[in-house]
Amino acid sequence: MITTVFLVRHGHYDSPAPVAPYRLPGFHLSPKGREDAASLSRSLAGEDISAVFTSPLERTAETAGIIAGAHGIVPVVDPRLLEVRSPLQGKTPEEIHTLGGWNWSIYDTPWYAEKGGETPTMILARMKECIEEHRNTYRGGSICLVSHGDPIMLAAAYYGGSPIDTEHLLTMEPYVPMAGGYRIVFEADKAPGVYPIVVA
Repeated sequence: MITTVFLVRHGHYDSPAPVAPYRLPGFHLSPKGREDAASLSRSLAGEDISAVFTSPLERTAETAGIIAGAHGIVPVVDPRLLEVRSPLQGKTPEEIHTLGGWNWSIYDTPWYAEKGGETPTMILARMKECIEEHRNTYRGGSICLVSHGDPIMLAAAYYGGSPIDTEHLLTMEPYVPMAGGYRIVFEADKAPGVYPIVVA
């Protein structure tokens, strides 16, 4: 029995302020984001998707709505798909550069841990719990989970058999694009394949 999980990143968003949004509200899809989400939706239109789950943030919920609409279903919010809880939230690109940069290495800095940042292990734990729960509910079918960059990359690394450490995460290329994602194919309780979604 094959179960397919589509892990999808939200589309491009408008920034009401030049800061890293993370979990801040008010970052909606831009016209390009809506267009790209529509292209992704068309690419998934032929899939027998039974349910769409989304992070509660605007940019993910709006992307999920576009995808779900093509299948005549309503997306369901699942907070486990949220963006990373990060002390970089609300900081400008210049501030982030000063603190160590916008890359996987930031998770290893003492500053990040001291400020209560969510670790890759913590992020993966909630993503894995979410994926396992929903794929078991829809065993034998297909579902779509709409989330954010790092949570998706960590889940793809785990199910693809890669170690969850900075050394290996830094080698993962390319980074999942906005309105892009991965197809994880499960056979029984194993995931023999993790494939990038090809957007037509």
